[in-house]
Amino acid sequence: MAVIRDSELEEDPDIDHFEHLCPGYGGYELLHRSGDARSWLDVRYGETTSDLYRETMDKANGSFPFKSNDVVEWRGTLKGNVFTPFAIIYRLWVQDLENHEKSHSRLVVVALKKGKSEIIGVFTGEKASDEARKKADSLIE
Repeated sequence: MAVIRDSELEEDPDIDHFEHLCPGYGGYELLHRSGDARSWLDVRYGETTSDLYRETMDKANGSFPFKSNDVVEWRGTLKGNVFTPFAIIYRLWVQDLENHEKSHSRLVVVALKKGKSEIIGVFTGEKASDEARKKADSLIE
């Protein structure tokens, strides 16, 4: 992980924020970004970055969504020694819209479409892992 920006390194930031570049697979990199108690992942492929901020905030179904850990599940195919990713799954935590003292976990599925990656599902509940994997794996051609 490479730190691109971090309010902890600035003298007088307006808000807490950071931007970290994380290595990926198949030409993809992940940008873990944060601002004002929210964090999300954007996907970079080559010189093009898919900005998933608005989509993440809209689909999180809660207040102040944030990436909850340092885990990302890469879904893809393996041919010989070549792994070709087609999706990622990661966990968000969000505050309840009505009761901000409650939090909810969500699994976010992102379809990797080179420079046009997009969120294709958000899952919660006991079967969230299975449902997220099933959604991601539906992308296999």
